[in-house]
Amino acid sequence: MRTERLIERLRRVEQQIRAFKELHASELQLILDELTDITNEVASESQPEAIEAPAESAVDPAAGSPKRAKWLADQERKSRPLSRRELLRGRDEDS
Repeated sequence: MRTERLIERLRRVEQQIRAFKELHASELQLILDELTDITNEVASESQPEAIEAPAESAVDPAAGSPKRAKWLADQERKSRPLSRRELLRGRDEDS
């Protein structure tokens, strides 16, 4: 009787593993499909932006402004990760 119980439990575990395998396979396929959709959407959106970008920079008089260039450089500097020294002492705002 003990052997029969063990075989029954093993069959249940096998059935559960097969169910999880099918569940995860379908979930992975959904994720892959979503990633493909996002990639296609980004690719289709990036093509018109490349065409419109030169027209926008020609219309925007501040695009070549020194203040804007300084601001963009400051934003880039702030987005970089801090070193341990900068974290503990603060960033050197002069450089």
